[in-house]
Amino acid sequence: MDLNEFYNSIDLNKIDDFIDSKREEDLHLDFKRLNEPKMDRGDRKNLAKALSGFANSDGGIIIWGVDARPNSEGINCAFDKIPILPLQLTISRLNEFTGSHVNPSVDGVIHKPVISENDSGFAVTLIPSSDSTPHMAKGGEDRYYKRSGDRFIKMEHFEIEDMFGRRPKPILSLSYRVIRGLVQRGDALEFHIILGLTNDGKGSARAPYLSIYSPVYQVYRFGLDGNGNEGLPRLTSARDSEWLRYGGSGDTVIHPSTNLDVLVLSGTFDPAKPGFTDQTIGYQIAAEGMSLAEGTLQLEVNSLIHTIRTAWGK
Repeated sequence: MDLNEFYNSIDLNKIDDFIDSKREEDLHLDFKRLNEPKMDRGDRKNLAKALSGFANSDGGIIIWGVDARPNSEGINCAFDKIPILPLQLTISRLNEFTGSHVNPSVDGVIHKPVISENDSGFAVTLIPSSDSTPHMAKGGEDRYYKRSGDRFIKMEHFEIEDMFGRRPKPILSLSYRVIRGLVQRGDALEFHIILGLTNDGKGSARAPYLSIYSPVYQVYRFGLDGNGNEGLPRLTSARDSEWLRYGGSGDTVIHPSTNLDVLVLSGTFDPAKPGFTDQTIGYQIAAEGMSLAEGTLQLEVNSLIHTIRTAWGK
């Protein structure tokens, strides 16, 4: 479960579970009691440190209205509920102070209420990891923080210098679309699966790499343009010969919010023949400034058949 899914899953029952299980604070989760709904200086200081610390690290979530105390191992854990009243005023204050208590501001911070009754309950804050680091905690702090274990700690000078030298990172993912092929033999319909790379990050992806394992579908010999050309050069390898490998040089760039089609797989659907089932395509993706990512593309049979029939007007 990623951070956004975890944030969306937090409701009153989840908070009760945290209390009952004495859930420990960790790299991505922090509990804070609130001194007053208008957020006094101490509350605003906690917000500023969290905005800086989580954004400069791997992102995280704060649940306001939960008292945390050290357990036998010295790790803070959820101990008791201290519901906030009035809750909507706290949400308003959190939104107000989010922009003013960190510099530069952190994109994507959101706050939601978890209501127990009337206008009483808890506030949950999501602070994503940032590509625009470092972020300084304001509101009287004027310091840089990072998240370490269950604590926000002040960053050393060399760590801050290193962050100033960082560039926004690329985030590549596998994209695909199914289109009509050129051949119909009886009831058999040819279809093509175009595989590509999409950059969802804020940094440009240089020297992109894509490796594909497709045990059923074959590479379309006429390529993307009908002349056998593909979006990245094919790489040769003496090992793992079942994997198709493509890679570009440092001059090959996938800019943020853009897609690069790489190759075409070809298949045939014949409704008169059994055996057309769900298929899995394995992949590996990398680029400069991005670690190797691995995964599988699941092609669900009913959805695939519907797409093929639609493409052919059948």
